Amino acid sequence: MRFALIAALALCTAPAVFAQETGIAAPTPGIANYDPTMSAKEAVLANWELAASGIRAGRIIGSKVVDLGAGDASYGALLRQAKFAQKTMVQRYNAALWVYTPGTGITSPMDIGTLTDAVQATETPCDASDCSAERAALIDAFAAASAALDAAAQDAKAALTAREDRADTALMSEQLGFMATYLESGVWAEDLALTAFGRDGEEIAARIVGTMSLWRNIEPYVGLANPQLDAEINAGATQLLRTLRRNTRGTGPLAPGGPELAAIKEAATALAAHFRRASAIFAA
Repeated sequence: MRFALIAALALCTAPAVFAQETGIAAPTPGIANYDPTMSAKEAVLANWELAASGIRAGRIIGSKVVDLGAGDASYGALLRQAKFAQKTMVQRYNAALWVYTPGTGITSPMDIGTLTDAVQATETPCDASDCSAERAALIDAFAAASAALDAAAQDAKAALTAREDRADTALMSEQLGFMATYLESGVWAEDLALTAFGRDGEEIAARIVGTMSLWRNIEPYVGLANPQLDAEINAGATQLLRTLRRNTRGTGPLAPGGPELAAIKEAATALAAHFRRASAIFAA
């Protein structure tokens, strides 16, 4: 059971802490990517924690820009830190966008314009002796984006808490269903914050890979139930990653009806169908 993710978007999972009786058998030791300290329920909840902590990481790094701006750092130093921070903020939020799939209980995504404003603020150099206006604008933009990310992280954490008492089979079926719905919906190509900066591919890759990364924790339980389906999911995931790389590298803005997005949608829909079948196993 091997599932390779794009290294630049690798996300760290924190172990869940919700011990419980489990109705899903644990895989035998030695299975790749299997954490024997987590039950099936804990594996799903760890995915929710991954989303919440990822968004929170974006908020933390954005807040550091605000704090740096309040000190005596030069505008040049502040701008360099902001350019680094906005990449993390954008990627971590986008990687967790699956949490807004209908049925999760979270109905209000953050205003993507706050991230656009933060990125735009980092595109404003200043060679004058007084950069107070540019400094204030950058600080305000990052403060707004950080506040929005904080609210989003709290929403994701609340959704996790709401699932703590649910059965492991229900959670597994639900998680796989959310992954399928998100991938097949094509919403990963909508409301992009970075189109004006030629970075559509960056956001789309973060959204799709962030959703696919959930598979790492729950794969062993699917593999135990249906090894053939497990293999098909891994093959579909590999194909989607290859399609992403081929159609998002150095492409700039992606046309809504263009061949690049059509190819990605085809591969994403194929993988979604496999996830849908896996979801049905645990719904039975």
